[in-house]
Amino acid sequence: MTISDNIFPIEGSIKDAMNALNKGVNGVLLCVNSSGKMIGLVTDGDIRRGLLRNQNIELCISSVMKKDFVFGNEKNTRQQNLSLLNSVHKHIPILNESGVPKDIISWSDIWNLPVAAPLLGGNELKYVQDCIKTNWISSQGDYVKKFESSFSDYFDGISSVSVSSGTAALHLALLALGIGKGDEVIVPNITFGASANVVVNVGATPIFVDIENKYFTMSTNNLRKYITKNTKAIMPVHLYGHPCDMDPIMELAKENNLWVIEDCAEALGAEYKGSKVGKIGDIGCFSFFANKIITTGEGGMVTTKHQHLMDKIKLFRDHGMSPSRRYWHEVAGLNYRLTNLQAAIGLAQIEQLDKFLEHRMKIVECYDELLSDNEFFSIPQTAEWAKNVYWLYTIVLDEEKSPLNKIQLSNALREKGIDTRNVFEPLHLQPAYSKRKDVLENSYKFSKNGLSLPLSNSISVLDVQKACQILLNILSI
Repeated sequence: MTISDNIFPIEGSIKDAMNALNKGVNGVLLCVNSSGKMIGLVTDGDIRRGLLRNQNIELCISSVMKKDFVFGNEKNTRQQNLSLLNSVHKHIPILNESGVPKDIISWSDIWNLPVAAPLLGGNELKYVQDCIKTNWISSQGDYVKKFESSFSDYFDGISSVSVSSGTAALHLALLALGIGKGDEVIVPNITFGASANVVVNVGATPIFVDIENKYFTMSTNNLRKYITKNTKAIMPVHLYGHPCDMDPIMELAKENNLWVIEDCAEALGAEYKGSKVGKIGDIGCFSFFANKIITTGEGGMVTTKHQHLMDKIKLFRDHGMSPSRRYWHEVAGLNYRLTNLQAAIGLAQIEQLDKFLEHRMKIVECYDELLSDNEFFSIPQTAEWAKNVYWLYTIVLDEEKSPLNKIQLSNALREKGIDTRNVFEPLHLQPAYSKRKDVLENSYKFSKNGLSLPLSNSISVLDVQKACQILLNILSI
């Protein structure tokens, strides 16, 4: 539908207006004179009230139209025009300087699509209320154990321990592996800063490697050249829900006696060649921040198949306090425990995990159908050996063909109520981590042109359809 569908001649009859409204124009007509200037506004409600007053349907539309109407200006920003909407004025025509309608916004246009949002529609409230009623709200309650047990079951019995954040999970992994001053950890150059922060904070050095240019995870090409006598671990990050190519990483780690820490913050449920990420390497680290696959608000989980590592992780997580002797500290530990309240939410969330993942795939299928084969950008790809859980749906603009760059497109989408997210900045260029200025070409191109579109457990197919149409309209201008 375009604005022309809402335009109605001032000399037209009520009957003609009823026929026009019946075609589906959001219940409003903009009445214009012969020069196209808007003279009045008519809604289906105005006509209904006129008929109740026994108005003849052959009368001119001017007999029922509103001559005193609120309008916006095409030179205003969208937000300025949207601010004119209220419970009385539910349709705002946007006029040019000559009073000619150029657009129309309606109450239904007060629409915002966040890039990610949690869905708390299961047993979350029930379990949290149980915590409050029983007074078990700290880290000692039963829901912590239930959540950890349920998580382990999902991973076919692998040991799991809940922690206060995904960053805490990574930090504990490094501490349990004894990684510290003078050591090096290989990290992909495109990831959230937490992956590198924890390495720096244990006194070690992150060594950044480029990403590959199709799935944007850690490149395994020439990975061997980054290994030195100080290398202690490799930290593949399953970026945006797509698993890394783990076989070459595991083989290289075995050859060089290195640990493998999987950063699965964005990839709960993803699989590599039929194996869930988080149980392939030595330690898996998950995040339950509000925008992740499941959430506890803040929180995380550590998984490992090595019992001696799990014992160390638990020791460091619980203040370094001996499990057999209270207030006896074997190491200088930390308090990285998850509360019973958070675990209660986590348990309710993992009960819905399969449903969440199924829904996300329906959303991805909708995106793919509407956005594939576009000349201005490429859509995310999935390797034949991978199960991608699509934490976000990330497109990459073709900087030579796209009429807008990433920033311009993001701003234009925000004007229409659609939130987006820039992909991560290359870590090797950031002052917190490295003084290297070498060109890691794939990282640079992805960061420059990658833009993540909304995807969450709560997003609807209708939302995606609307967002895609807006995106395509913006780029076709």
